[in-house]
Amino acid sequence: MQSQKIRIRLKAFDYKLIDRSALEIVDTAKR
Repeated sequence: MQSQKIRIRLKAFDYKLIDRSALEIVDTAKR
């Protein structure tokens, strides 16, 4: 049970990082 919670939290963290890097890529592409 504990490992599942950690895994879900890591997934959410991954998505946040992906979102941020995607935004940065879009930002640099616009320039």
